[in-house]
Amino acid sequence: MHSGLAHLGMIVYTLIIAGSFPVVSAITPSLDAVVLTFWRFLSATLVFALMLPFAPGARRLPGPGDFCRYAVVGGSYGFFFILMFASLRETTPLNTSTIYTTLPLMTAILGAFMGDPVRLRQGAILGLSMAASLWVVFRGDWGRMAALEFSRGDLRFFLGTVSLAVYVLALKRLARDESKVRFTFYSLLTATLALLAAALVQTGSLPFPKPSVWLGLAYLSVLSTAGTFWIIQFTAVRLGPNRVVAYTFLTPSAVAGMEWAMGKSVVEWTVLPGIAFTLLAVVLLQLPEPPGGRPPR
Repeated sequence: MHSGLAHLGMIVYTLIIAGSFPVVSAITPSLDAVVLTFWRFLSATLVFALMLPFAPGARRLPGPGDFCRYAVVGGSYGFFFILMFASLRETTPLNTSTIYTTLPLMTAILGAFMGDPVRLRQGAILGLSMAASLWVVFRGDWGRMAALEFSRGDLRFFLGTVSLAVYVLALKRLARDESKVRFTFYSLLTATLALLAAALVQTGSLPFPKPSVWLGLAYLSVLSTAGTFWIIQFTAVRLGPNRVVAYTFLTPSAVAGMEWAMGKSVVEWTVLPGIAFTLLAVVLLQLPEPPGGRPPR
C-alpha cells in the first residue's frame, strides 16, 4: 500500500517538476536572471520560515561553520536557478527538461570522484538516458549531433545541471544531525542574502515582479520547492534512491505533453525514440538489483 502511494507521489512530483519548465520560460523575459532568482529564493525562504517553528531544534542558532555548509548547499542550488532562468531565454522547455535527465548521471560521476562507486548496471542505464537526452536535444538529426550544435541556452542549462549535481551531493555530505526543514531554511536564507547582494551589484536596483510573475514564483516556491520537498521525504524511504531517481527520466515526456496540450509546440516524430528510451530507463531502474551485483573496480 505504502509502495503504491510512493509511486503515485513520484508521479505527482514529476508533473510538478515538469510544470516548472514552462512556468520559468513564461516569466524569464520580465527580469534579470539574478534578480528573478532572488525573488524566487526569497519566496521559498518565507515558505520554509512558516514551517521552521515546528521543526526540532528551531531555536538553536547556527554557528559560523554551519553557515559555510549552508552557503555551499544554497549557493549551488541558487546558481542552478540563475542558469535555468538565463537558459530559457535561448532554448525550449523540452530541451532543458531533457538535459535535466542527465542529473543522475552527473551526480553519479561526481560521486565516483568522491569515492562513491557506481554499479555497472546503474551506469549502463544512466548512460542510456544520457544518449536519449542528446537525441531529443539534437532533434534526431545526425548531422547536428556530429557537429555538436548545442544552443547557448542548452550549454548554460547543462552547466546548471552540473551545479545541481553538486547540490545533491552537498545535501548528502553536509547535512548534520538536524531537522531537514531547518537545514533547508538556512540554506535558502544564505543563498537569498547572497543573491540580494549580487542583484544590487549587477543591476543597482531590485525591480519588483509583476503580478503575473508572482503567480509563477508562487508555483516555484510552494509546489516546486516545498511540495516536492515533502513528497521526497515520504517516497525516498519507501522506494530507495535509485527508484526515486528513475522518475527524473519522465520529465521530458511530461513537458512535451504539457506543451502540446497548451498548443505551444508540436512534438516532432524524430524526438519520440529519445522519449521512448527515457521511459525504458524508468522501467529498468524500477527492477530490483540482481543478486550479487557489485560495483565495478
